[in-house]
Amino acid sequence: MPLLVGVLVFNFIPFVLNLFYSLTDLGSFGRWNFIGVENFTKLFSDPLFYKAVGNTFFYVIITVPITVTVSVCIANLLNKKIKGKTLYRTIYFLPVVTMASASTLVFKWMFNSSYGLVNQLLELVGVEGQLWFTDPQLAKIVIVVFIIWSGLGYKIMILLGGLQSIPETYYEAASIDGATSFKQFTHITIPLLTPSIFFVVIWSLIGSFQLFDVVFMLIKQESPAYSATITMTRYFYDLGFTLGDKGYASAVAVILFLIIMTITLIQFKLQKRWVHYSDE
Repeated sequence: MPLLVGVLVFNFIPFVLNLFYSLTDLGSFGRWNFIGVENFTKLFSDPLFYKAVGNTFFYVIITVPITVTVSVCIANLLNKKIKGKTLYRTIYFLPVVTMASASTLVFKWMFNSSYGLVNQLLELVGVEGQLWFTDPQLAKIVIVVFIIWSGLGYKIMILLGGLQSIPETYYEAASIDGATSFKQFTHITIPLLTPSIFFVVIWSLIGSFQLFDVVFMLIKQESPAYSATITMTRYFYDLGFTLGDKGYASAVAVILFLIIMTITLIQFKLQKRWVHYSDE
């Protein structure tokens, strides 16, 4: 019952209200008129909205495969008997226990065009410092690097849990049969790890579609890189809280919800083809 109340109060009711607001011209002072699908009609002719959708999908397509692949490889290494394993696990998990805002501020300092560590290192090897947060392409690279770095720790821990649940007897039997380490990885580790990989993929997809904090903190609205890096959540924030057009912003949120829900449902449908559960 408490769980049901929590879902109702924090999920269902806000969603219904947002859906209703998307059909109104709600502004900063709470006044509204019902305008039907006018916000959505306006949205689908808004170039900046399409830019935000394109950028969001760019971050998803680039970061999710890389993060998942790197996480699987690192988790597999950390699952082996290596020196300093506990230290390595701590290092990789640090971004998870560090506030996103604090991590973003560190990146902002590192890539600062005037005194940032990255530019200082580039100048040491004779390369001119870059304008990381005003150049559209470089700004995208910084954001991608941050997403991958900050997302590794949690995913590695999830995958480590999955790896440690695989019985050692499978590997012993494979070794007796002459299977190489690579074949053991591809024929035992990966298939038995697919439930954990599936969870990590879904988690990464949803997180990437909801990307906001790093874009908001690194890229100012007046920056030349603004339109090249804006995401759907950033656009939602700017419309609703900066411009005060809450009805229009709610329409953006509805579209984002539908995109995430559709892709998640497709993933759950496709999992039967590649996810192997131990009780099957």
